[in-house]
Amino acid sequence: MDELIRIQETMSSLEIAQLTSKQHSHVMRDIRTLLEQGVAESNFGLGSYSDANGQNRPCYNLTKKGCLILASGYDAKLREKIIDRWEELETEKRDGGFQVPTSFKEALLLAAHQQELIEQQQRQIEQKQEVIDLQQSEIAKSAPKVSYYDTTLQSVNTMTSTQVAKQIGMDAEKLHKKLKESGIIFRQSGQWLLHSPYDKWGMHATRTQTYTRSDGSTGTSTYTVWTEKGRRFIHALSENGFNTRKAIRQIKGETAMAV
Repeated sequence: MDELIRIQETMSSLEIAQLTSKQHSHVMRDIRTLLEQGVAESNFGLGSYSDANGQNRPCYNLTKKGCLILASGYDAKLREKIIDRWEELETEKRDGGFQVPTSFKEALLLAAHQQELIEQQQRQIEQKQEVIDLQQSEIAKSAPKVSYYDTTLQSVNTMTSTQVAKQIGMDAEKLHKKLKESGIIFRQSGQWLLHSPYDKWGMHATRTQTYTRSDGSTGTSTYTVWTEKGRRFIHALSENGFNTRKAIRQIKGETAMAV
């Protein structure tokens, strides 16, 4: 019973098309013709609406004067329909901007419509709550992964190839080339990986970084980093001319001395 029907200050070309049983494209054409003839654009505000496929389409929002100018080019019956509609709008505005039921039947229909709106709003609230609950559930599930990412993959105890290469007087590109020639690493899907058995020696880890694509979306990339054990092995390789056997013997000797 409390449903409010706001009074329009304009009438859309869609409503005019419905009133006159004309195709909307023809109404739009008629308005454009008037504008080309020099009619004031202030009476024909350009707007948009969503069609059945959810795509935005242009329309016009006409003032009362704009409607009367447009109607002047139509036959008497069509003019009458447009004028009648404006009279209805003005009557509603005079009554306070609301549609007041004039019979018991109209009151029942209005009450039923109001109840339907309330139920629809309640369903929307419930759907939003379901989305919130789902998001919170996903966050809870992701917590262990986030912790692992923060404490392991991004650990400050690992070093990039650039950092290790700088320590032995190289750049990352040259270091990768040397390690590849020595049969230690290979490149796959843009990431340097370790051959067996080196991949099982605890010499490396991975980091993940985010970046922004040209279309504005966010992407991620994964790259290999070196643990302290891996850094020491690369230093040993460098000191032994990237001879893997000599480097391994050196590392074993250092380990034995440490023990």
